[in-house]
Amino acid sequence: MSDTNLKMNEEWLKILGKGMVTIPKKWRTDLKIEIGSLVRARKDGDSLIIEPPDKPAPYRIYSQSELENFIKDDQPKAKKK
Repeated sequence: MSDTNLKMNEEWLKILGKGMVTIPKKWRTDLKIEIGSLVRARKDGDSLIIEPPDKPAPYRIYSQSELENFIKDDQPKAKKK
């Protein structure tokens, strides 16, 4: 919802369930924020700042079999008698 009293780069955004908010499509395009992107958020006094990271965050998604292997490898070894 745009308003003529807002500055050029401002929009009113509605907070949805669980605190979700939609970033306007033009902003996402301009900032190269795609589906699944991570963004950085910080509280600065009374302001909330959401920005794309300077570089991609170092994370990856592991497969179910990789997770099962991690759990298996993390089990304590049986003591030898």
